[in-house]
Amino acid sequence: MEQALVEDLENKMKETDERMGTLVVQVSNIESEFFAENGEQIEVNDLLKSVGEVRSNYQNLRKELHEVQDLQRQLSTSLNLQLKVMQAKFNLLKEKIEKSPVRGPLPSKSVNGREH
Repeated sequence: MEQALVEDLENKMKETDERMGTLVVQVSNIESEFFAENGEQIEVNDLLKSVGEVRSNYQNLRKELHEVQDLQRQLSTSLNLQLKVMQAKFNLLKEKIEKSPVRGPLPSKSVNGREH
């Protein structure tokens, strides 16, 4: 289960990183269009369309970031549960060892089958 969560988390983080890169490029393009120094007239409709795309991509990015956070929480919860189970098993084994009578070492057998 944890392996699947980790893979989902890695994939979602990769997708989110790619979307962030796209968003950075789009914002950079809008800035360069808006602050063009060569006197070109900016097409308002094109600029609005670009801003709309950036806004849409930003909203998708936020959604993906929430999904990444949810996957991180699921993984953390699963790992904490496993840790608690392992601690309980450890404590149970520790109690069994403490309650069992102390025995001497088991006799070792030599190569020819005789006890030492």
